[in-house]
Order: sequence, then structure tokens, then C-alpha cells
Amino acid sequence: MNLESSFVSTFKKTTSPQSKLVGRAQGLYGSACQHQLAIIMSMSFVFVDSPNNGSCISLFGNNWSIVHVRKMPFVGATCVFLLTSGYAIAQTHRAYFKSGDAIVGCNVIVVY
Repeated sequence: MNLESSFVSTFKKTTSPQSKLVGRAQGLYGSACQHQLAIIMSMSFVFVDSPNNGSCISLFGNNWSIVHVRKMPFVGATCVFLLTSGYAIAQTHRAYFKSGDAIVGCNVIVVY
């Protein structure tokens, strides 16, 4: 199975479509296993709202699609998050395997 792609998404303060835009998520993913549905993913969260405007945190790790809740560590950050640590908890809400689309919620924990 060959799988590689890039993505761009937005994130907001709440799940409401009318909620204020906080930033954008962008990244790459590719196949991480020949025998299971697993991807390796690099993702950056770029903030556009004050006081974090221009700051970025980056994640990198395995994203096993068959596991409902996954954790991925930070591997880098910029501006106000420069010396931070943390991780993201990703949870799949829906996956559409025929189209390759998925709805994934991400809770990000930052310690700074």
C-alpha cells in the first residue's frame, strides 16, 4: 500500500463553525507499515491569533489508524513556544476509507 499526501486545515477555539479562528494545521503523512493501516505523520500548528500570532508547534510520530486514541510528541516549536514540551492526543471521529478522508480531533497539551 502506497500512501503519501499533504494536508492543510484550520483550528478554532470551539467546535462551532462560528468560533474564532486560532490557527492552521498543515503537514505531511506517508505509509508506515506494509501490513497494517498505519501512517507516519508530521504536522505543524501555526497560530494566527494574539498573543501567540506567528508561533508554531510541530509534531512527528506514528499515527496508527486502527487505534482510536493516539499520542504524538512535539519535536519543535517557535516564538512563544520555543522552549516548550508537550504532546497531542489524536482521536478519530470518522474515517472514510474509500475517499481517504477522516475527521480527527486533536487535543494539544503544552507545558511552558
